[in-house]
Amino acid sequence: MTEQTPNQKTISTRIIFNLTVLAFFLMPLTGFTISATAGEISVLAPKSDGEIYSRNPVVHVVLKLTESGDLTKVSMKSADGRSFDPIGKWEKDGNHYVHYKLPLQKGGNKFNIAPVNRELDFRFKPLRSLLNVDFSSTSTYLFHRETTSPKECNICHDNKLPTEAQVDRALYGQLSTTCYSCHSSTVLESKWRHSPSANLFCLSCHQSDKSKEEKVVIPTGRIESLCFRCHVNERAWSSMSHIHGPVGTGDCTICHDPHGERNQYQLWTDGKSKICVACHADKKKYIQTDTPRANIHGILNAQGCVACHSPHATNNRFQLYEPINKLCTSCHGALEGMDYDHPVQKHPLSGPKDPRREGSPFTCTSCHNPHGSTYKYLLIEDIRGGQICLLCHSGGDRGKMKF
Repeated sequence: MTEQTPNQKTISTRIIFNLTVLAFFLMPLTGFTISATAGEISVLAPKSDGEIYSRNPVVHVVLKLTESGDLTKVSMKSADGRSFDPIGKWEKDGNHYVHYKLPLQKGGNKFNIAPVNRELDFRFKPLRSLLNVDFSSTSTYLFHRETTSPKECNICHDNKLPTEAQVDRALYGQLSTTCYSCHSSTVLESKWRHSPSANLFCLSCHQSDKSKEEKVVIPTGRIESLCFRCHVNERAWSSMSHIHGPVGTGDCTICHDPHGERNQYQLWTDGKSKICVACHADKKKYIQTDTPRANIHGILNAQGCVACHSPHATNNRFQLYEPINKLCTSCHGALEGMDYDHPVQKHPLSGPKDPRREGSPFTCTSCHNPHGSTYKYLLIEDIRGGQICLLCHSGGDRGKMKF
């Protein structure tokens, strides 16, 4: 590192914080200063060696330089040597701003600012639920805690309507244009968009009813009441007998991104099955193509779990759309209306008690696994030698599925 000449100035650089999906970022509230050949770099937030909670695995870093010549000297690298180009460079009021969008992975993430050789260290924790987030803690850094955005940011991020937005203020009223100037990627990178964010009505969710000023708030805890303000028909779920866990806990955002996503219904991953096995991990083997000797229910790889199960709530066990036998015969029509004679004469298809499963009725699933099996016809035991029959008719305990 060379010594500074008398003509060189101390340069103040700040890392500011821009959220791409949620309007918040969590981190300890402190700053630090870096001295370097290119000048002195001050970092406002987020502080290095802190924890980042976000739905999107990125952190935005903005460097401020007072001399344009220094732009060529500044670079950003990850600990493994990857270089990152800035997503933009701007000049405002005699200062120069360099904006980086850095990818994060779960756990530790290290970056280095050259030529100052200063390390930034972030611990990233993917955020899937707002149920246990505490914004009241003073140790938690919240970008929008005091104002909509700091004055420093407002030099570039103003409330002008973006040129690509084909909306009329007079017709649509107060639009959250300042939000859009930072969070445009939330809308533009999403194929399926939540209408409030797509139409720039951010404050319809991010402003308290009691707040007179446009201060950003983050809904936390049970946010179902917020969602049901618009999705009024879904209020009926709360009175149903079998409710999916995320709906029951009141956090729709466990599955749905409240802004937008690449997947239909704003799900954070494929909605046929992948999103289900993220929690129901024991069912993952049924959607994997490399599961050995597997006979998988065909509907799983076609319509997916939601072909039979409601992802929200029903009045049937396992959130099935219909009672089990009625649901099965909606596809297997040849058995519809039959009470006996399958698979052999006088064998029942339904009954009040399942000999193997105490407290359960006798249904199609008494013999068939509705997801998959190593045995033919999705049976729970081998049909050869009548082994499946012996599960009920011998009094033995051989009903251990091998899948």
